[in-house]
Amino acid sequence: MFTNQEAKYLLDLEKNLVNPYQTIDLKNKKNRIELISNQDSDYAFWIEITTNQKIILKTSIHHLESNSHIGLLRIDFKGGHHNPENSKDTLPEFLKPYADKWFQPTEPHMHIYVEGYKPLAWAIPLTEIDFQPKEINQSSDLSDLIFNFARRINLKSIINIQQALL
Repeated sequence: MFTNQEAKYLLDLEKNLVNPYQTIDLKNKKNRIELISNQDSDYAFWIEITTNQKIILKTSIHHLESNSHIGLLRIDFKGGHHNPENSKDTLPEFLKPYADKWFQPTEPHMHIYVEGYKPLAWAIPLTEIDFQPKEINQSSDLSDLIFNFARRINLKSIINIQQALL
């Protein structure tokens, strides 16, 4: 596990696609993209984009370590979630108002790694943070989400997206 500062460091590292020609095909239920960082080659990452009938889009980045992975950031549309009830000293102030919050499937939210909890146990409503789109209404919103997520995790490579119909 990581400290909050280590998780931030990992998110802030510049990342590139392992395969610069890889295409995200939104018709697939799952797309996994491997990332590397030239700034710190001790770490490897992957982005996973999952769609199904229950969850319109789940986008996440994970740090890879040997055969395990630790989630650092995830965005859910149409997925329910319950934040932990109790706050530890490691919980950032901006998440404290959301202790014990239930996210209904109609409330898009961003999961954030917090030291001392299971990875991605904490989430914040997208309406409360600077991240677009806030809703997925058309296929271009999916592309916007992926591009904005890529910027958020400091991905420097160009992402190719094969569109799908909603």
